[in-house]
Amino acid sequence: MVSVNQLRPFAGASLESFRAASGTVALIQQPVEAFFRDLAPALIGARTVGMAHRSRMGERLLTMLRDFDNLEVHFLQPKQDGEEFTVGRTDSCDLAVPEPSVSQHHATLRWNATAGDFSVRDAQSMNGTFINGAPLGFKAQVMLHDGATLAFGDVQFLYLRAETLHEHLRLAGPGKPAP
Repeated sequence: MVSVNQLRPFAGASLESFRAASGTVALIQQPVEAFFRDLAPALIGARTVGMAHRSRMGERLLTMLRDFDNLEVHFLQPKQDGEEFTVGRTDSCDLAVPEPSVSQHHATLRWNATAGDFSVRDAQSMNGTFINGAPLGFKAQVMLHDGATLAFGDVQFLYLRAETLHEHLRLAGPGKPAP
């Protein structure tokens, strides 16, 4: 995984080259605090910790955007329509999020090649999955859209298509502040 800042040198690459090297979609998050990252291996098999910050999702998003260059980028590279990516606290998940409010298997992302986006389905997690601050309903599968915020428990992500991230990097350029 890389930071937004580490991707800045690739702003000059063509969109096709950037997408081929990175993937079609990026999930961007604040780095998980070292305490939680170190604690995660001990939590395998343990109960998920209740959410601490549900009421502060908007505040946490603003904090993320202020520190955009230091956010972590997870690229998703689906190979076929309907391919699924698991999200959870364990290393066996495609997107491992070592944070106590994230369930062992928290949610599933499913690629829709026609739409060019993923849908998300909560896996009956303890703390829920949220899209743009709204909780995802039981057994609901909702299509994500470019620029959406996505939260698994207390951990928030920005969901960006590769072309949006590439354009952001291109406009900011090396040494320029993020737009």
